[in-house]
Amino acid sequence: MDILSDTLHVVRLTGALFFNANLGSPWAFYSPPADELRTHLPSPSEGLTLFHIVDRGECWITVEGQASFLLREGDAVVFPHGNPHFLSSLEKPKTADVQPVPIDYLVQSSKGGVASVNFGGQGEVSRIVCGYLQCDQKFNPLVGSMPTAIWLRRDRNKQSPMIARDGKFAPWSVVPVANGQWLETTLQHTLRELSDASPGNIAMLTRLSEIMFVEVLRRYMTQLPEEYKGWLAAVRDRSVGKVLELMHSEPSREWTIEDLASAAAMSRSTLAQRFTSLIGETPMQYLTGWRMQVAKSLLRQTDLTIGAIASRTGYASEVAFNHAFKRYVGQPPVTWRRGETPPLKEDLRKTSTSVVPRK
Repeated sequence: MDILSDTLHVVRLTGALFFNANLGSPWAFYSPPADELRTHLPSPSEGLTLFHIVDRGECWITVEGQASFLLREGDAVVFPHGNPHFLSSLEKPKTADVQPVPIDYLVQSSKGGVASVNFGGQGEVSRIVCGYLQCDQKFNPLVGSMPTAIWLRRDRNKQSPMIARDGKFAPWSVVPVANGQWLETTLQHTLRELSDASPGNIAMLTRLSEIMFVEVLRRYMTQLPEEYKGWLAAVRDRSVGKVLELMHSEPSREWTIEDLASAAAMSRSTLAQRFTSLIGETPMQYLTGWRMQVAKSLLRQTDLTIGAIASRTGYASEVAFNHAFKRYVGQPPVTWRRGETPPLKEDLRKTSTSVVPRK
């Protein structure tokens, strides 16, 4: 079984573009935390990944407390968790000449489509394409194993400067992009498709952004060091990977730690130690979490009854499943299926700031 494909199928990524922007220097934008930015999107989601592609010119990316690095033409950056960050024509985005504008101004301008924006001063113009991927559930082991940012750097730009802070930007978070590779061609197809008004344009852009993210995952995964810990490292570990494969292939089976250890040719204690060391939770905790992700996928994507979903996810009764789901998710499965969410304490949509476009 391909565990990565299985997981991505369950979390169901949906890609979209916010805008393409022609930005005259000096300019600066601030991207707020994902929980705030999600309130401006046309559909609800639990997970939000952001990406920016430089089509022309250059763009400084600043992740406070971690690093600043310069994207040049053909480069891109992915924020798997949607962490707050700055985009700017300047190394330091906050100066007397320019104050960062909340990026949700541009998100609202898109109105569900792809907005074209002209903004900034009278200096050198850069063209930046920004987009996002949503998933209707956040599978913590997958997302949690990814860094704050992944820099997709074209080989020709490998001398681009990076200012690391506190040593927090790991070298394996820089993914090289060579001519002719899947990643390079996907980025280029995305930019070309954006300039084309052919029928099916939005659908094509959606698929391209999803393909880009999967390829980024694959490339990042292959260059992780041996000592790296996390879900992606666990997937490629021979013993723990086998255990994950079993859980994913048969979530309805009444697995015990003895069954899993035997299949992996390990003792119970060795499996528990190795699994917890890599993933950060015990095999049984992971199994419960995976069953809940499968249940959420079935609730949203099928018309199966609650009882049928309970059976498919390893619960002997609908009552037991209801209790487990509410404990894990915070809502009964019927409520979650309807998409009902508790109201925010504060309407974050009222905090956006208007800006004056570049003249």
